[in-house]
Amino acid sequence: MDTRRRQPLGVELVKRGIVREKDIETALQYQREHPDKKLGDILYQLNVCEPNTLIEAIGDIIGEKGILLTGGRIKVKLTDYFSLDVAQKNKVIPFEVVAGKIKVCFANTVNTQSMNTIKLLLLNKGLVMESYITFENDIDKILKSLEGNVTADFGVSSQNNDTAIGLVDSIIKTGITRRASDIHIEPMVDQIRVRYRIDGELFTAAKINKEKQQQIIRKIKSYF
Repeated sequence: MDTRRRQPLGVELVKRGIVREKDIETALQYQREHPDKKLGDILYQLNVCEPNTLIEAIGDIIGEKGILLTGGRIKVKLTDYFSLDVAQKNKVIPFEVVAGKIKVCFANTVNTQSMNTIKLLLLNKGLVMESYITFENDIDKILKSLEGNVTADFGVSSQNNDTAIGLVDSIIKTGITRRASDIHIEPMVDQIRVRYRIDGELFTAAKINKEKQQQIIRKIKSYF
């Protein structure tokens, strides 16, 4: 990453003619109301200029390669390299492998801890990471679209198990089949998440309707 002293992102974008001062003022006002949002993502959301031009300029300004990540650019299966949970936590998507190098998109390349985590995971698979920056909203959308495919791979489905008995049995049998060292059944705000720890890494296996929580709890207690 380029560590040279730079002007604020908004100033640089205006200087390069990518956006207008008025656009930056609007984006900064929005950011004051939504402090968790990055300026670049807000400008993308406001559609103030052509997205490819915007992300490439942002990448150049911060010393990274900027890319507009779409489904068509993704030529690898994410879970071949790390779990969906790791991808969601670090806001990262691998999208292509070329000659021993794997191209990886991050929503935030300032977070060196996340980048180092992913870099080490990929090195363990014999791949050198080539980092890119993209819009967080696009990463979130792509990861959301992968959730169903990833959980389906484990064969645990609340739709196919109407009773708590069938559902809990399915969760346990799948965990045994997948050689999980432990099973996490995690009550959340609007759902129940099932995760398996396999070879030291947590994988999301299913997301179950919240209304089944008490039935599942009763069934699990009956085992003890």
